[in-house]
Amino acid sequence: MIRQALKSAHTHILKLILVTSFFFARCAQEVFINLPEEETKIVAISHFTTGEPFKVKVSLSQQVYDSGDPVIPEKVDVTLAKEGAFIDKLFKTYSDDGQLYWESRDFAEPGVTYSITARIDGLPLASASSAVPAFYPLSPVHIDPEKISETPLSDGRVLLNVPLELHLSQLPAEKRYFAFGLKHDIDVLQNVNGQWVTDFTYEGLSTNYSADGRTLSLLYDLAEPVVLINEKFWSDQNPDDNTLYLDARIPYKPGENEKPRRIYLEWRTLSEEFYKYHLSIARQGSNLPLSDPDAVYNNVENGYGNFSGYSVEVDTLELPF
Repeated sequence: MIRQALKSAHTHILKLILVTSFFFARCAQEVFINLPEEETKIVAISHFTTGEPFKVKVSLSQQVYDSGDPVIPEKVDVTLAKEGAFIDKLFKTYSDDGQLYWESRDFAEPGVTYSITARIDGLPLASASSAVPAFYPLSPVHIDPEKISETPLSDGRVLLNVPLELHLSQLPAEKRYFAFGLKHDIDVLQNVNGQWVTDFTYEGLSTNYSADGRTLSLLYDLAEPVVLINEKFWSDQNPDDNTLYLDARIPYKPGENEKPRRIYLEWRTLSEEFYKYHLSIARQGSNLPLSDPDAVYNNVENGYGNFSGYSVEVDTLELPF
């Protein structure tokens, strides 16, 4: 009886393995989906702020299965309007690395609605609107010398940790869209007649930062030289606090007479168009397996891309040593 029961059990297990193997074999088969052809449209990207010209990058949309670089058209008519009235036709120019874009002669002003229109023969007319939002400043940022620490690194460098408290003097009732950026200067010293003097100064790469786990989960590094702060960060903050706590992290080489000298703190108040676009881009690279990817935010009518304003202020923080 025992042998018969074991034989029966083995038979059932074998059948289960065969069925399971068949199931996974079927799941592993390639599935081909015929995606519909999408109409080619204009893709326009432009982020602008007070006192600067409008710079618009234009390309053509691609099919989902296209793997090459997008086409950059040479002939585009890009115009700029202010509060609905035409003010400028943008001219074609090139960046230092050879990238083609269109630039205005007019400069952005705060609180004004601007619109761009991009025309290419044979394609739908693309247009978008946005404005530079009102700026919400930080309270003065002070560096406490007693809280600065240094950590030796394995390659001989030293990591300088500088605690920063980014406190909003006024928190908007809604639409809390902000971003920050950190850069630093490092002096290279030389000994002249027994005194150490600055030989030259160089700007380090974008300064790294650290924070607690909750804060880090609500920060997003962007293609722009700033870090986006999720609006949810402020939702459970103490209304009397409104503070973002960070440690600026600056590696330097004391053995080569280097000395960190200052930190540049960039603070941006973002338009809704800027915030939603960059948040959707950041989330594209952080989706969990089997979850639906977030759609990229688009505010270009009859096209794709993003036209968005932001306000900005840069504060220089001298390091106290």
